[in-house]
Amino acid sequence: MNEKTKNAVYDLLYLLSCAVNGEAPDKARCEKMDLSEVYSLSQYHMLTSAAAFALEKSIELPREFDQAKKKAIRKLALFEIERAKILAAFEKNGIWYLPLKGILLAKTYPKAAMREMCDNDILCDSGKMQDVRDIMESMGFTCDLFGQFNHDVYSKPPSIEFEIHHNLFDSDMPRFVDYYTDVISRLKKDGNSSFGYRFSDEDFYIFMLCHMYKHYINAGTGLRSLLDLYVFNRSHRAKLDLEYVAQELKTLGIEEYERSVRNLADKAFGQEGSDVSESEELEYFVFSGYCGTEGNANYNYLNKQLGGDDSGSSKRKYLLRRIFISGDDLRKSYPFFYRHKALYPLLLIYRPIKGAVTHPKGIAAECKRLKGFKVKE
Repeated sequence: MNEKTKNAVYDLLYLLSCAVNGEAPDKARCEKMDLSEVYSLSQYHMLTSAAAFALEKSIELPREFDQAKKKAIRKLALFEIERAKILAAFEKNGIWYLPLKGILLAKTYPKAAMREMCDNDILCDSGKMQDVRDIMESMGFTCDLFGQFNHDVYSKPPSIEFEIHHNLFDSDMPRFVDYYTDVISRLKKDGNSSFGYRFSDEDFYIFMLCHMYKHYINAGTGLRSLLDLYVFNRSHRAKLDLEYVAQELKTLGIEEYERSVRNLADKAFGQEGSDVSESEELEYFVFSGYCGTEGNANYNYLNKQLGGDDSGSSKRKYLLRRIFISGDDLRKSYPFFYRHKALYPLLLIYRPIKGAVTHPKGIAAECKRLKGFKVKE
């Protein structure tokens, strides 16, 4: 990490700490900041609005920060208007629902608009997803790839997006899928509605960590996730049943992960920020951005597929699995051949021809990544 980036990280962490802890940042320090660098970094992490709320307490807000803050406020209002209409329709049609993630996390911030969102997530009755689609499309939303993943994405101009989930996790996280199989048994009725549900604070925290971990081990996750963790614990930890939380996290296999990232969040936002030169874990968050990176995704995917073994033998076995696709990968990517396994030999001819025609560079890039893959020390 070069000196310019390191300074921007320190400054952004400081501003975020001030924002969520209700403190005015030091005016002299703000005036010395390279705010163009801080802005670029905050945009990369979807944290510009939070930084703006801190800066405006001490200096005249630069135009780009002011615009980001106003945009976050407008978008929050748009989401609330659309979400109210959607949930009212779910109530009318007897579809149970559970608002997730940022919808609820925003309420724990001093100002809801500090918590920027690119979408809203809602879990619904998995048996009524076609009804949900009819409702959403009647409201002007469009949906691509319906029913292909654990959630359907609905979009509406100018920039409103809802992810409607029928499961909390996809099959790449089998332990989490099993844990949440009967998810409604873990929920409480929302007293203000007939079909609305909510997590207890403990179970919301557990789900938040599972979701964070999923991104962490795949493409990575950024400073916004750490800030969410800090803000939630600052607001709720004293009231949580920590014995229950610890037991459930142990069952899920992420007890140590929770301890590590919680301590990191406390260092980053409880004080003026930790020394990133001495924290590789914080660097991973810094360089992941709010939605992760392709580099992280490629490395983490290969490391998982190879079982942390970068030997030639392990790589050859991986290639064979990629060629002779089976199981859940076959079901998702080629459902016809999954259902008609007698025709599987035709797939072995079809796939390489299709790959050579549609994305030859992608195949070559994957082979290059595999050849050069080395497990990090």
